[in-house]
Amino acid sequence: MTYGSRRVPTEIRQITKDRLVRIAWNSGEQMELSMEYLRVVCPCADCRGHTPDQRKIIDGKQDVTVTAITPVGRYAVKIVFSDGHDTGVYSWDTLWEVGNDKESLWQAYLEDLARTHKRRKPSVFPIKVVK
Repeated sequence: MTYGSRRVPTEIRQITKDRLVRIAWNSGEQMELSMEYLRVVCPCADCRGHTPDQRKIIDGKQDVTVTAITPVGRYAVKIVFSDGHDTGVYSWDTLWEVGNDKESLWQAYLEDLARTHKRRKPSVFPIKVVK
């Protein structure tokens, strides 16, 4: 799929055992993004807010996985995560930006966690009741 000079994915593959999403682009470039990273940079209004001061710092997602990736028209994919979050629609431009700026965005996220005394590991663990 080529749309002029615009970058679009030619393949998006989830690699669950490694908790990665691999994206191949029509430009020949490839990127691997962790599922945790994709969850914490989710572009939905609930996570990002409508203004910068409404943005949430998403913590406790170190073990999250992707349970589904579905196309949204010819411009995006919807990613569903194992924590039940399913409102993230990642446009091609968003996927390119979060992939291309991965190092700086991840570092800013880690700094936000430290500043707010939050952590990557879940703070609440499910308890299985044995009968």
